[in-house]
Amino acid sequence: MASDGKRRKPGLVPNLYAITLLYFALGFVSIHFGMLALACMSIPFILLSASGKKLWCHHYCPRSSLTTRTGSKRKNWRPLPKSFTDGFLRKMMLWYFGMNLLFIAGSTIQVAMGRMSPMPYVRLFIAVPLWPLPQLLENTGPAWLLHLSYRLYSMMLSSTILGIAFSRIWRPRAWCAVCPVGTLLNKHTHP
Repeated sequence: MASDGKRRKPGLVPNLYAITLLYFALGFVSIHFGMLALACMSIPFILLSASGKKLWCHHYCPRSSLTTRTGSKRKNWRPLPKSFTDGFLRKMMLWYFGMNLLFIAGSTIQVAMGRMSPMPYVRLFIAVPLWPLPQLLENTGPAWLLHLSYRLYSMMLSSTILGIAFSRIWRPRAWCAVCPVGTLLNKHTHP
């Protein structure tokens, strides 16, 4: 309960967007911090198994916090397109990120087996190669770890860009309507 006697509205914990910003900043310290994406993908399901509720989506998601912060500040938001609300785009996003994870796993295995060179650069939306990030620390370790770190960082960057774009075009948490993690959590919270 707040000190002025009013109850705090339930919702996102304030300022969690800083975690998202920190994640992307740490990629410039060492791309190996890109591996933290695995925690971001696992924690929602750990919370779900412990509570039976979508705590991540409703209270703890740093990306939701960021898109709430970057979202268009207007009284009358544009309605979401039908593809957001009828489940079509949700299924497409789940398929896209599933394929992305499959490509990440497959290419990382290929790098580990010495059958392909690592891709030590950011790549948006699977297909758009950009550049390597400047690194404050020397990247040591196996080539597959470098590759996997860049691929996970790239996937997180791609989805964050989409989330911010959706927040500016439609409403602050429009991304949440199609988020693959939220979609999977929905499947496990309904009877």
